[in-house]
Amino acid sequence: MQDTDPHRQDKHKTYALHFNLGHQNKGFIMFTGSKKIAPICGFLILAASIACQWDRPLEKPLEIGYAPSTQISLPEGAKARIGKGTIRGIEYTSDGTQFAVMSSIGIWLYDAETLQELALLTEHTEYIYSGCLSPDGTKAASGAHNGSVRIWDTITGKLLETLEGHTSRVTAISFSPDGKTLATGDIDGKLRLWRSATGELLNETAEHTSHITCISFSADGRKLATATGSGNANAPSTVYLWDAFASVNLKTLKGHTKDVKSVHFSPDGKILASGGNDKTVRLWDVDTGKHLKTLEGNTSWVESVQFSPDGEMLASQSFGNDVLLWSTRTGKLLKKLQEHSFLYGNSVRFSPDGKILASTSKNEMFFWHIALGKPINILLDEFTAWVEDVDFSPDGRKIATAGEDGKVRLWNAATGEHLMTFEKHRSRVKSVHFSPDSKMLASGSEDKTVHLWDVETGRLMNVLEGHEKQILSVRFSPDGRKIASGGWDKWVLVWDVTTGEQLKVLGPTNIVRNVRFSPDGQEIVTDSGKVDLWNASTGKYLKTLTHYSGYGVSFAPNGKKILVGGHNEVHLRPVDMLGFPKTLTGATGSWVEDVSYSPDGQTVASANKDGTVSVWDASTGELLSSFIGHTSTVNKITFSPDGSTIASCSGDGTVLLWDVPQR
Repeated sequence: MQDTDPHRQDKHKTYALHFNLGHQNKGFIMFTGSKKIAPICGFLILAASIACQWDRPLEKPLEIGYAPSTQISLPEGAKARIGKGTIRGIEYTSDGTQFAVMSSIGIWLYDAETLQELALLTEHTEYIYSGCLSPDGTKAASGAHNGSVRIWDTITGKLLETLEGHTSRVTAISFSPDGKTLATGDIDGKLRLWRSATGELLNETAEHTSHITCISFSADGRKLATATGSGNANAPSTVYLWDAFASVNLKTLKGHTKDVKSVHFSPDGKILASGGNDKTVRLWDVDTGKHLKTLEGNTSWVESVQFSPDGEMLASQSFGNDVLLWSTRTGKLLKKLQEHSFLYGNSVRFSPDGKILASTSKNEMFFWHIALGKPINILLDEFTAWVEDVDFSPDGRKIATAGEDGKVRLWNAATGEHLMTFEKHRSRVKSVHFSPDSKMLASGSEDKTVHLWDVETGRLMNVLEGHEKQILSVRFSPDGRKIASGGWDKWVLVWDVTTGEQLKVLGPTNIVRNVRFSPDGQEIVTDSGKVDLWNASTGKYLKTLTHYSGYGVSFAPNGKKILVGGHNEVHLRPVDMLGFPKTLTGATGSWVEDVSYSPDGQTVASANKDGTVSVWDASTGELLSSFIGHTSTVNKITFSPDGSTIASCSGDGTVLLWDVPQR
């Protein structure tokens, strides 16, 4: 897959010349500028948010041309993927020609020179917690929340083996240096060794007293190191050394006062490094088990440690913003790489030639020039943390996503280009909604504020403050003059968009999970364990429409019915109590998380806790389709303005676009 964009190619060349990083036959060609990796993953979408009026004509679909990276390994029924999931780690092949990014949806393979996606290895329907790459790059393995382990051929993309045995979350996984053995550990403390070629279980042990957090083989493959989490953040943790062939415990290393998150052998196998939640890195003599040094300097939990290929340096990555380089001989701090500010740091890896250091967080990746101690200023911005909400602009040109990382992202629906990121919120963003004219975007956050953004410039236009607790939902009125917001403080606040003045207070009720205006703007409906109707102008409580405790509420485009979520079902209820209620069954995963009407009112859909999406014919109640593809809870769901596309956002860090099934 080649990058044909000349603008991006010029940036590649410029940066490679600037840092003299054009390696022969391997390495990196990178660029500065907007902190994006090239090529940016394109996310192309048909268009726009739910129409407000029954008689409003449907929007014309945009001409589509989804970027290649959005088409890789799509689940059945999906036509594009926004985002690549949440990063769990990174590993290089031994020759440095490729690297793998372990994400919550699968393992992404990249060409290390062009930074092009080569493949996505995924067939899991559960969140992926761990992954690894064989040193020769021919195999990859992933471990999931439900205990399943899969081994892949990275050349063909073929699934080779599915390993059954773990009954709980696989938290750690590693290939032996020769790639013949795969070690896996789970949250119950069970360690298993498998023959990677056949999936045969070679050995297992249950000697760990708590969940296994990490696994590392020595370079000769003779020893294996594991570490545990205590289950108590303030209790000591243990590092274990094993005979890799017999699974015999050779030594137990104690000294960390909190959970150990990472272990790694020096290239000669003589020293073991461990890092943990006590903010320290400890070096151990492998033969004697003696504690050699304690390296202190990280300002938060140490999530990852790795020796350089020559063994002269050790890198440590913290949960916060620290990437530290240490001398393994003296224990002195050599460099502190701190020009980035991401949280949730989780992995650090040297390139095989020792010239580049890659550090990752949940949704960002930095490459550092080690000799200069400076960043090669790029991010993999297409990786995203838990996506809380998704909305189409009414003009069909943009899509907004709300993230666990406190960021709101805008995408160009026609080209798939990532347009901008809004970063003023101080906590996770729970809800986003475009104004009817598509010129403004409202975002509500756990930081108790509503932000109003200029969509074209990215300027923060106003901050609406008044809630006492986290905000869970925001919505513009159909005329764009008001905003309603609700959340944990059990109140709904109605705001004047122009002045920012607080106009009305509705409540108190229970925790307001969703708030919606009626299509004519005269009423507001709240989802708070029951569904209540309010007068939007006076703030007066009108009536309770239903006591179903499911999540999600949506008005029919004509305003005569509401759709609410239930337990493996959704319910259609008349607003004026004239007419008969209807229950549509067939959803899965327990309680429905969100619901949505199509713009023409003929189709309804639900976001389900088990990662599925259910679609019904609203008239007949027939279940039209159940889409399977997310590896975590589907949080929100919405239709495009022309009604042909459903967008679902998930805790797996992605948005999937689905073709609406024909009735």
